[in-house]
Amino acid sequence: MMKLRNSLRAFAAAGLVIGAVAVGAGSASAAAKDGWLTSGELGLFCGSNQTNSVFDLYSSDEDFSNDYFKGSQSCAGHTTNDYTESFINQDTYTWDVYTNWKGQGYGGYLSANTRGNLAGTWVNSISSAYPR
Repeated sequence: MMKLRNSLRAFAAAGLVIGAVAVGAGSASAAAKDGWLTSGELGLFCGSNQTNSVFDLYSSDEDFSNDYFKGSQSCAGHTTNDYTESFINQDTYTWDVYTNWKGQGYGGYLSANTRGNLAGTWVNSISSAYPR
């Protein structure tokens, strides 16, 4: 009887651990590319000073040509490819950005928890992005 009781306790404890892992894994998801910049995302804006519509990324995107800015501002519905003037990185990771698709062309980075306007080569030139 004692052996059965200990076996049941061990089984119950294992079930609690598995249940906690399963519940924790399902709750942390971001809705990238929905036009709402949230914690853990990189936001690219079609206007300077983080204005106008946003393109929000939670994971890498190797080709912006099939992505569009969301929102009701003037560039909503415009392709994101080569049409970015500013950014907000609300992620804990630095993002590598490139002027061509699939990480080609000139490469640069946007540090974690920063914001700013793009300048020089980068204005209206970003075509792919990858978190480090």
